[in-house]
Amino acid sequence: MTFWQNYKSSLNNMNPQIAIIRDGPSDFLVLKKFISCIFQHHHQIELEEDNFFELENTLNIINALSKYFDKSTSEHALFSNIAGDVRRQIQQIILTAILKFSKEKDLSLTNKDVLVLYGDAEKILGSKEKYFEPWAYTINSIMWLAIEEFYHKMVRQGYEYQQLPLILPIVLYPSSEILVASCMDDFDKTNYRQFNARPALKQHVYETESIPLAIHNGTLAEVLNTFVVPESLSKVYKDLPEVRKFMQILTFSNPPQK
Repeated sequence: MTFWQNYKSSLNNMNPQIAIIRDGPSDFLVLKKFISCIFQHHHQIELEEDNFFELENTLNIINALSKYFDKSTSEHALFSNIAGDVRRQIQQIILTAILKFSKEKDLSLTNKDVLVLYGDAEKILGSKEKYFEPWAYTINSIMWLAIEEFYHKMVRQGYEYQQLPLILPIVLYPSSEILVASCMDDFDKTNYRQFNARPALKQHVYETESIPLAIHNGTLAEVLNTFVVPESLSKVYKDLPEVRKFMQILTFSNPPQK
């Protein structure tokens, strides 16, 4: 089918497609649960398994993030040479992800769908205030600029806005476990922001540093189902500044029609 045939066909499906670029399988599971909570609580939409598409780790932004964080703080500028390299990498990843989705799902991503660009920072933030320091915050700006440049390139190639998904970046410090930890009652008391991703943070959240084991024995699913729930969204927003823009966009809804 052509894009417009796929687009019209997709309108029959009320729920959006959520494609996720991630580091590891646990990241996908955490983000899937988190996004499902947002849609359930704010849009009264129950997302199903078929609404999610996992871009396996052969396609990720790990190298781009590592390239950025490995440089000295003097190079943490939006228009530095390293930032330009990172933006180009991200744009190629976005294009590959969109093409891969269309090929494997036989369905085009549209402006009613979401493409999530997720990566672990693998850096300790220490406290939420440090997120706004140049070394931590600039990567967020680089990713948003990369997305805007990608949209600009696609427009120049003749694409309409209906043919492109909402692309949302999210980088967590140090890893996706911090989102789960923020849903737990003892987040501030334990000060998870001081923990390395491995082994301390994974051990405290999943009671093991082995993610394959946590998935296999059901611990990861049990933890997500217990703590990552709609009632925890306000706590996540309060404790994790790196997810706030992501949440503001996904929780937006039109006022009811009179």
